[in-house]
Amino acid sequence: MRHCFLLHISLILFLLVNCLSSQAQTIIPFAKGIETKKEIRLSEVASGIKYIPLETTAESLLGQDILDVTFVGGYLFVCDYGKVFQFTPEGKFVRQIGRVGQGPGEYNQSVLAVAYDAAKKQIFLSDMRQGKVLVYSFDGTFIKDIKTEVGATSPYVDAAGNLFTMSSEYLHSKDRKGDDLFVYNQDGKRLYGLPFHFEKGKSYPGIVFVPAILYPYDGNLFYKNPLESTIFRLDGKKKVPVYKLDLSQYEKLSAEEEKLLLDTKNKAGTALSNEKKFYFYTLMETGKQMGIYYAQEDERRFAWYDKQTGKVCRVRSPHADKDGFTDDLEGGCPVMPYFLRDGKLIGVVPASVLLDKVKPGQAKGSLKQVIEDLMEDDNQVLQVITLNTK
Repeated sequence: MRHCFLLHISLILFLLVNCLSSQAQTIIPFAKGIETKKEIRLSEVASGIKYIPLETTAESLLGQDILDVTFVGGYLFVCDYGKVFQFTPEGKFVRQIGRVGQGPGEYNQSVLAVAYDAAKKQIFLSDMRQGKVLVYSFDGTFIKDIKTEVGATSPYVDAAGNLFTMSSEYLHSKDRKGDDLFVYNQDGKRLYGLPFHFEKGKSYPGIVFVPAILYPYDGNLFYKNPLESTIFRLDGKKKVPVYKLDLSQYEKLSAEEEKLLLDTKNKAGTALSNEKKFYFYTLMETGKQMGIYYAQEDERRFAWYDKQTGKVCRVRSPHADKDGFTDDLEGGCPVMPYFLRDGKLIGVVPASVLLDKVKPGQAKGSLKQVIEDLMEDDNQVLQVITLNTK
């Protein structure tokens, strides 16, 4: 009788734990929510915005697309996929970090991930073609290489100096087993990996063109694989599901094989995507909201998730030609955030767009001074948003 009683208690506890576990995962009604376009003024979510022009010189000319913008250690770092540039917080150019090449301290053609250690004042550049991470000091001095693996990128370093590394090699495993996220120490030793969950009977592509997402929030690290709609919190060697993006009828497109258009003459290729498929690039979580930067129908878009109401909307004024917050604080063009750094949202706008969309007489604050000195072929301008804390 005692054994039967204990068995019943164990069963109840098991069911309770599983129930609580499933309840802990919040459903974000993404597909349904973005059907609604809503104008959100900056004054509704922010206490201020600062426009920062990035100095344009022969040595600091940026490419069209920006991979990363980070304020750290009293500097501003900007990576355009090809190079990493160091500026002052006001946008004055300081130096380029590293260079392209095959020798020590050089990377092969492009930078597809960059991370920073503020305490040690070090920069980590991922060279996925050579399977290594290059480490530099904030003054641009090359320190060492950390061997990882070909095709891997390391976009995050923790307080212990461990590199959180992502790769799509698991897709090529014959037994449908493999890690999509793993951790290396500073000596290049692989400490552990976190396995990808293959769904039974589901087919997966051989290559993924959109990287996974890693982001810190509230003392934790969160992760989303591009083939999954679940957002996990990393708890040691475990992935704990926290959010699920409800993609509705578009869910099945997540693992759809991309078609390639090959240019054999120039030895290049272009991915032909399904226009209805969602491509998620950045998740920007705060205490009350989450900004979601994504693409669909060959257009970059921005959604806003209110954690208190549980509602999602696509952020776009009916008078605007692109997604983003309406700048009613300084009179600028729509602000589409790409990054969240130290509680501040950061957008990037081309100089030509700013000059075309903003009327000098309506510009205020920092934007007024920027517009007066800006030239059409100058580097991009940063839009740094200080969010409301109340």
